[in-house]
Amino acid sequence: MESTSEILSLQTTLVEALDVFRAEIAASKLPEPSLNTSRPHPMDDITYLSTPRMFEARKAALACLGLLKTLVRAPYDALAADTLSGYVPASLRLAADLDLATIIGDTEDGMDRNELHNKSAVYLPDMINHPDPAYRRKTDPSHCAFQMAYDTDLPYLGPISWCSSVRGEATRLALVMDAIGAVSDAGVVTDFPWKEIWEGKDAIVDIGGGQGTLCCSLAIRYPEIKRLIVQDLPACQEAAESNIASKNLLERVSFEVQDFFTPQKRNGKYIFILQNVLHDWSTEDGALILRQVRDVLNEENKLLIIESLIQSAVASNAGPSVAESLSKLDSLVYSIIPPPPFVPVDFGQASHIQNAMNLGLLAVCNAFERTPHQMEEMVAKAGLRIKEVHPTRCSIAFIHSAVAQFQS
Repeated sequence: MESTSEILSLQTTLVEALDVFRAEIAASKLPEPSLNTSRPHPMDDITYLSTPRMFEARKAALACLGLLKTLVRAPYDALAADTLSGYVPASLRLAADLDLATIIGDTEDGMDRNELHNKSAVYLPDMINHPDPAYRRKTDPSHCAFQMAYDTDLPYLGPISWCSSVRGEATRLALVMDAIGAVSDAGVVTDFPWKEIWEGKDAIVDIGGGQGTLCCSLAIRYPEIKRLIVQDLPACQEAAESNIASKNLLERVSFEVQDFFTPQKRNGKYIFILQNVLHDWSTEDGALILRQVRDVLNEENKLLIIESLIQSAVASNAGPSVAESLSKLDSLVYSIIPPPPFVPVDFGQASHIQNAMNLGLLAVCNAFERTPHQMEEMVAKAGLRIKEVHPTRCSIAFIHSAVAQFQS
């Protein structure tokens, strides 16, 4: 007996349901709903009663969308989305307390964020736990929600921090980063030309590399890469060496102590990597980290930074169809596609996890994921420039990470 394709069946049902939904809207002489207007739609009214056919068509469409999302999305992404979902009600509560709906109003042109800040700032002190403007304007990692939640003056990360002072915290953080690396490293390891840049080098040095997940992934994938070094604080050493040993890679992967806020001890033919490090720090601190590596850069070594880049949520009714864009993709070399009509530049729901993690970084580290412009700004502060950017397949947020290569 031939099996039935769940995806095809749900896709067919979804199209049929949407066809009926649109037909009922037209029969009711209503405009189609649109995300490109702030005007309330008649169906948005809480008292609106849809026709029987519209009601059932909507129910069927929502059921299919939910099931298709479950089938298409990776289990890790589903778990991460649920884990980070607490930021949604927290954000909605703050928006309601600030009465943002009234402040913004129904203007079709929206509101400039500076104007929104000025109009809402007067209400903000009553809505947060620490209303002192002097505290709120701090950009260092010692003035975050984390300090209030855990009643500490210590920053979460750093040589003298919560992670370095509280027993077991550094190991727990390393395990978390190992789990994140397990889903992101596949794209990073595959989509960047590691074999090409390795030629003639002494070693790959992963600065702030935790327990060595990326170095181990590279060592397993590329046996020709003979030496990889994981650099991090002493609190990470035990977990890193245990992880490396568990993969039988002690002959090629080693750990050494290095505080990335201090001058880089390695000076030779190295490939230096900073993966998911800079997003934990302010622009000023990030530039300081980069300067420690900049001082040992020369024509014989490279600095690579691997981070997610936040893209715009703006959508347009123009753009190529997704079928057209996908048909042009190389089957072996990854590249990103432009957003199809009405899909935001950041691909909307596909970047939900990344945006939620951004709020987490702000709460714990007073830091954030950066836009391409913000990344360029930080790099320039360190006396560097971006030479090129390589997109990678990163399932952590279903968007590309950026492997940015720098030169002085």
